[in-house]
Amino acid sequence: MPGPLLMRTIKAVPANASLSPTPLDNTGNLIKEHAAYKLIPFFPDTFLATSSIKQPQCLRLLSWTLQKATSTLSAIRLLLISCATIARRIAIMSTYSRLAVAMRATSCSPSGLNTKATDANSTSPFATSTLLFLTLSLDAGDADYDLLSRLWRIYYHLFITQDDLTFVKQHVSHLRAASGSLEAWLQSPFGSVFHFSSESTLMEIRSFWNSYSELRTTDQDQQIRQSIASLHVGDWHINGRIARVTSHGMRSAGAHSLESVDSMNQALHEFWKTGVVAGNFDDVAMLRRENGGCVNPLISGSPTCPTEFAVPYGVEPLIGYHLAEAFSSTQSVPTSMDVLAKLAKSQFFDWCRSFTLCVKSKSVSVMCHTGEAINFAHALQDLRGSPTLLADTHRYTKPWCATQLLLEQTLTRQFDIIDTSNIIDYHGILNVLPAVTPLLKHAPCSILYFESLLQAAEKHESTLETLLHANVTTISLLLGVTPMGHILDTTTDSFESEEIFDRVCPPTTGCLAQLRLRIPFRSAFHGDRELLKDGPCKPFPLLRINPQELASFFKQAYLSMFREAEDTSIRNAVMLRKMNRPLAGDRFFYSRLSLVTLVAAAKRTVQTDWKACIDALMESIENDRTLILGSNGMQELYLHFHQTGLWDVPLLRADPRGQMTPYGRTRSRDESGMLGSDDLPAIVHVALVVPRSKLRIFTDRPADQVGTPGLRLTVFNDQLFDDFNFYAIDTFFGRLKEAPAANGDITIDEDPLGWSGMSDLIVTCAVPTWPLLVGNRKDVCLGLVVNSNASFDTVQYSLHLGFRTQVFTANLDSNHVKIFARAPTKAVSATAQPTQNSAMCIDSIDGDFQVSEEKPAPEISNKGSDDGPNSTTESAETISWVVQLKNDCTVQSITATKAFAPNLETSHALKKGTAIEISQISPCVMELSLEQLTHRIAFPYPINGMKAKLTRNPVSIELSAPTSNSIEIGGYAMNPFPVIDQNGTGDFLAWGMGRVDIDRQPLIKLPVDHLWLEGMFATASTRADRALNLSDMDYSRKPAMLKLREGLPLLFMGLVGLHPRYPGKIFRLYVLTEGDKVDAFIISNAIHHDRDSGSIFLDAFIVPLTPEVAKSGLVQPTLNANRKEIIDTAREEMILWKHLIPATVERCRTWEHKETCEYKINTTNTIPLSTFACRSPICTCGNGQDTNHLPPEFKPLAAFATRVAIPIIHAIPYMAAMMLDKLPNSTSSQTPAAPRDICGHCGSVKFSGLKACTRCEKVKYCNHACQKAAWKEHKKVCKR
Repeated sequence: MPGPLLMRTIKAVPANASLSPTPLDNTGNLIKEHAAYKLIPFFPDTFLATSSIKQPQCLRLLSWTLQKATSTLSAIRLLLISCATIARRIAIMSTYSRLAVAMRATSCSPSGLNTKATDANSTSPFATSTLLFLTLSLDAGDADYDLLSRLWRIYYHLFITQDDLTFVKQHVSHLRAASGSLEAWLQSPFGSVFHFSSESTLMEIRSFWNSYSELRTTDQDQQIRQSIASLHVGDWHINGRIARVTSHGMRSAGAHSLESVDSMNQALHEFWKTGVVAGNFDDVAMLRRENGGCVNPLISGSPTCPTEFAVPYGVEPLIGYHLAEAFSSTQSVPTSMDVLAKLAKSQFFDWCRSFTLCVKSKSVSVMCHTGEAINFAHALQDLRGSPTLLADTHRYTKPWCATQLLLEQTLTRQFDIIDTSNIIDYHGILNVLPAVTPLLKHAPCSILYFESLLQAAEKHESTLETLLHANVTTISLLLGVTPMGHILDTTTDSFESEEIFDRVCPPTTGCLAQLRLRIPFRSAFHGDRELLKDGPCKPFPLLRINPQELASFFKQAYLSMFREAEDTSIRNAVMLRKMNRPLAGDRFFYSRLSLVTLVAAAKRTVQTDWKACIDALMESIENDRTLILGSNGMQELYLHFHQTGLWDVPLLRADPRGQMTPYGRTRSRDESGMLGSDDLPAIVHVALVVPRSKLRIFTDRPADQVGTPGLRLTVFNDQLFDDFNFYAIDTFFGRLKEAPAANGDITIDEDPLGWSGMSDLIVTCAVPTWPLLVGNRKDVCLGLVVNSNASFDTVQYSLHLGFRTQVFTANLDSNHVKIFARAPTKAVSATAQPTQNSAMCIDSIDGDFQVSEEKPAPEISNKGSDDGPNSTTESAETISWVVQLKNDCTVQSITATKAFAPNLETSHALKKGTAIEISQISPCVMELSLEQLTHRIAFPYPINGMKAKLTRNPVSIELSAPTSNSIEIGGYAMNPFPVIDQNGTGDFLAWGMGRVDIDRQPLIKLPVDHLWLEGMFATASTRADRALNLSDMDYSRKPAMLKLREGLPLLFMGLVGLHPRYPGKIFRLYVLTEGDKVDAFIISNAIHHDRDSGSIFLDAFIVPLTPEVAKSGLVQPTLNANRKEIIDTAREEMILWKHLIPATVERCRTWEHKETCEYKINTTNTIPLSTFACRSPICTCGNGQDTNHLPPEFKPLAAFATRVAIPIIHAIPYMAAMMLDKLPNSTSSQTPAAPRDICGHCGSVKFSGLKACTRCEKVKYCNHACQKAAWKEHKKVCKR
């Protein structure tokens, strides 16, 4: 991908923002929408969760496997990728990970759960910490408080006691003894659970273990203490007073984000002041008795720099925990530090114990990998035998490292869940998507998570198109996955903290703004139950797209990727914008290889004339003059298109000698070295050896002035041609061995000290041979150059290096330039070579819990199938799909062509001119009716069937329809809360909602402060929704979804006595009606925090008032005995309720569906079962389940009640504008008009005969007596 960035290599540079929010990982997000998620505790973020370091979800996931292992579900495979730049913690804790802390391995490397989890990152600081806890868990009992407390201190505190330090070193000695080789590790007590992807990963982690065991001198210890003290005082205090207020912890507090600011800010300062997690007063006292204790080796030092302290100032351990319940009190005093600490420690202990049980039950296996995540993902594709890119593009494990990426052949290659943390903030989503999407298993429950912590677009609603550099629908069709928010207009995730922070704490000028978004990706058609009727869902065949249209799309994506960095016409505007409010994309993620990767990824899903497509694309790029470096990047484009086999470049496959080029004929064989060899290839690898002294431009500068410059290699000949730029380069320190290895490869003697050492820098990449043979040999030069991208980083380097920002150049006659036939490689020992047995094979875990490698699913058969009561099944049917693009490269329509054999009944009907009726029956499926024949035509993306066009032919039917998204009609607007049978066995899943275990989620105690509750509801709406709410539009004319969204908060407000029309009154019973039809009872039980989403949900029971319930004689007594409110709906709103209710059941159920489940046996096979009033939308499997939580006054209805978790339906900030100038002060403006059919005094329900108040005409009464009795309260709000 693009050249390496220097910032994270030399030293972590703290941000200069006066407000420095720390990202919080949304724990539980990997599994919450997966069927295997069985209501288990969520897990915390890791210790180093900061704005530049995002830690993994390994702890929570591994603990979750305990619940999963006891279920009958098949094993779940997880790939966990995250950004981490500090590799120290992963090292030690790896041994003791038996306790749950093992989950940290997820932060920087691939791990395999059985639940196979694979975690990938540039370095693996937390893999080791995981193993550390794992070994301890073997001896830890459920009540081993002392051991768990010790693990807490070791894991989080900056300073620990001598006893804890001794404990760490003792276990490190066991780790070192077990990690001499992969074989030795497998034979150790740790090898049955934790495994390594390669020998190099094990050796890297072992190097950290070695550093932890070394004795630190007093001077070294004092140096680290001074770094901690100066960092805290310098960044946080002025004249002894706290000078900075941060947003740390806002995201940890969920619905209480605003109330938590003071307490969490205090916790941050206490941590940096004492080196101990705030609230752990006993631990502070222990350190005082030892004169401050010892520096924790897990947070300081590395194999190359034992005195380095690289923990950024924003680190605060408590932010990794779910703290909302600590702020639920109605008291106005700030939450105390000991309350926060006790809550966090209790969660930590629970997760540790849970994972201990996982280990003992042999139901979990973790595979660790340390390395660059994108390279690792492409290497996994290599193992699958269907790579997107040539292996040479990901030859090395990570930047600044010469270790080859050699993976074990037994590694898992496809995953049910892939979580990439916030890696897109550092690598760009278009680099990550082609790497990980082929690794995602093709199944309805499979999901790919991205998170972003940095603002990507000036307008939040433009985030997706800004990130993807293309129309979202178009690129989704090309890559096979789409952001769920783009097709579903609903989410349970709350973005309240982001809205509050954006308003209360606007970013400082010149500082990168934060915006935390979690963006799940899935196959767009997997939520359509019609496509799953016939069994497990299979991939669609290739889509057809006109090659010229496709070329135009790639050209626009190319310009978008490089415009801000290379378009001189907007350079001044871009620099001004960057100075005021920089965005995430300013980091310059992409190289020409990124475009090639995107094209190669699209080839997996698109069928076209690829030669014509790339011919047109390259011609257009060659003629483009908008990018100042466009022509300089052409040779890299030619090279990678040719190497991937996408496009043939004759000059790159012919003998490079004697060829005519635009710059003259290439030289003959009269050359020295590789250029004079008989078998000179058309593509060679060059290496530029940059003297260490030339790197002082970086190493001699203060850390905060280095910036994040990217580097590239150039080939130039000042007599003939300007720079040919190559961004996809590899860099490492050391020296090249002069004599080739036995196999002809050039080997590298790498300097393990890297930037801390004294060795020269080696920069290498593949280049075409012919530029090296044009003109005089001495005129051909190679150079290392700082990228130019319209930023201050570039400007400051151009002042010192000149306009061309060349760090170092040398010609072909120089000893600093080497040319090879193949890329240089580091010498690898025999034990480091991958074998079939040296790494664990996850398929052979003991016991019944087994995983076997998934075989690629066959494509959907071209033979159509028809079903339904009047359908027929015919053979010899074929179907194909063509995507038409507009001039702006958005999707105009998708045309499905279904052809029939001439002798079929359908063909005869077509020839007779039989009328055809078409209708859309689901988000992605249209139904055709010809007399008694019916045919279903499926589309690969949600469509708007209202605009479908039919073309008939004698033996085929063409159906063309535009696509639909979450803000357009059609598509999933037909079913915004889909429930699917994810594996064809009756295992139902609320496809767009996170699952919750109601009894494990914190209960919100009554009474509650109305301000935070109203704030939660206010921030759930879009700007357009709020404008409609504040307008004079008649309530009946408002959109049905808006009425549903604004009606749900009433259920919450009524339960806590904050109903806007009946303040102080408690409502537990809501009656759902449509006109004069009473449809269902909704019985409220309690309100809980939704820890994962940062929102809240209503624990309630639904009682559909079916004829059976009506005959029970319980309906009227229930109405008469309880205060209630009617939710009167129009037809459209009732349909939404009918879709919502099954989803709220499935998201919280703890029971299994029966064989007699109505979902399984009903002839229409639809969920909901019905959308008509007085008919149940749900099956009866949940009737009577968990009714011990049903309020006592409603116990008679227990046999008919099903438990539900009703969420707040939040709008999605990357799809619609969310902000207004002022938040509403209450929900009164968001609530519908007063109910028409309930007495405002006694609450009696009547469907006729109620008399309205003659003054306000909003409230109705049974008679004059009820009106008179209610007047004292009603007159306060009664207005004409």
